[in-house]
Amino acid sequence: MVRINSVRSHLIAWIMLPLAILIPLSLYASHLVLTHRIEQSFDGMLRMGASRFEERLYVAEGEIRINLHYLSVNSLGTGGQGKLFYRIRDAQGRLLAGFEGLQGPDVDTDVDYFYDTSFAGTDLRALRLFIPVRRAQGSPVEVIVAESREGRLNLLQEFMSNLLVINLGLGLSVLIIALFAIHKGLSPLKRIEKALHKRSAHDLSPLQERVPREVTTLVDSINKLMVRIRNNLQHIQQFNADVSHQLRTPISEIQVLAEISERQCQDPALREHLKAIRNTTEYAAHTTQQLLKYAKTKSDLVDVSALDVHDLQEVCRDACAWMLNRIHSRGQELEFITDEMNSMIRCDPIMVQWLLTNLIDNASVHAGGSLGRYQGVIRVQLQREGATNVCLSVEDEGVGIANEEIAHVTERFYRINRDEKGSGLGLSIVSQVAQSHSARLAMGAGETGGLRVSVYFPLAG
Repeated sequence: MVRINSVRSHLIAWIMLPLAILIPLSLYASHLVLTHRIEQSFDGMLRMGASRFEERLYVAEGEIRINLHYLSVNSLGTGGQGKLFYRIRDAQGRLLAGFEGLQGPDVDTDVDYFYDTSFAGTDLRALRLFIPVRRAQGSPVEVIVAESREGRLNLLQEFMSNLLVINLGLGLSVLIIALFAIHKGLSPLKRIEKALHKRSAHDLSPLQERVPREVTTLVDSINKLMVRIRNNLQHIQQFNADVSHQLRTPISEIQVLAEISERQCQDPALREHLKAIRNTTEYAAHTTQQLLKYAKTKSDLVDVSALDVHDLQEVCRDACAWMLNRIHSRGQELEFITDEMNSMIRCDPIMVQWLLTNLIDNASVHAGGSLGRYQGVIRVQLQREGATNVCLSVEDEGVGIANEEIAHVTERFYRINRDEKGSGLGLSIVSQVAQSHSARLAMGAGETGGLRVSVYFPLAG
């Protein structure tokens, strides 16, 4: 069974279904009424034709005679549309004129009587009546006039054909009117759809569309839903801020206390425990910070309409400068390669800096793989890509990533080497920042065999 999901199709079906039932019923009722009326009309004309024999009957030499010299047989019926037969007998049963084989009715009555019969292979509608003749011994005279049903059937078929055309035209007209009425009736919903489609994901203001009373409830429900969504988003943002404040502060205090205690402690075993505590708190602080960044960079929380135009070169320089000391402390080198070009993009500079620092930190920590700490160069490059894009790429000279792993490294908490410390969120944050800025993320092998991550930002304007 096909399920109708469209309101338009549902309404059309409920309009056309009664029409599909009523039109045949109307034609059937019309057929019954017309058949009855046509039978009455033709029977009346048959009676008039039979009564004309009274004018032709006369008495001669004591016997009843009939004069048919000037009587047109067609005048007895319906204008020559069918075959006509008649039979005239006197009271003694002698045939005065007509067809001897024309049968009379089975009912023996003196009143005028209509009946159906057949003669010469033709179905007939017949009338028997008795005509009294004055001054005649053989009175009354039995007159039977019969005609074939062709005229009746032809007229009925003509009427039914016209009614069929009228009913089909009426059904088509109703369908066109229904389609127009449904289109007009659903236009408020289309306006609501267009108004919602034009909005950004962060425009949660109430709808102000003018709609009929029947749609007001729907608009009110949508507006209430938007209020709840806005409150939930505000709650999420407030929760992120609270987590940022409530977690980072005690973790930092534990880290500082563990570092001070490690310096002051003289027991080697206890110092190892304090060192482990310090490393664990560093990992917890880093993971907490990454979780907060991941929550803030979700595309449905980024208001794209509020992004301003910034120079991507300046944003990348600031991010590289912030990471430089950390990279040098690990015995690695950081290069930033760019040239004078138009690199103005519409972005949130803080999020783009998060994107770049995560790419640099990911190369710094994981480029060595199972071989140990990476000691090579991390190369950050900014270059134009066609007329509409600028490409930000980060490349290392490490072991790279297998092709089957590339499709999974942007998943949350996914780590190629489970033994290495890491939150598993760095490339997930990169993917979300790229998505919220309408940028394309690509990963693959670099020129030296390491990993190359490229982000293609659309230029502003």
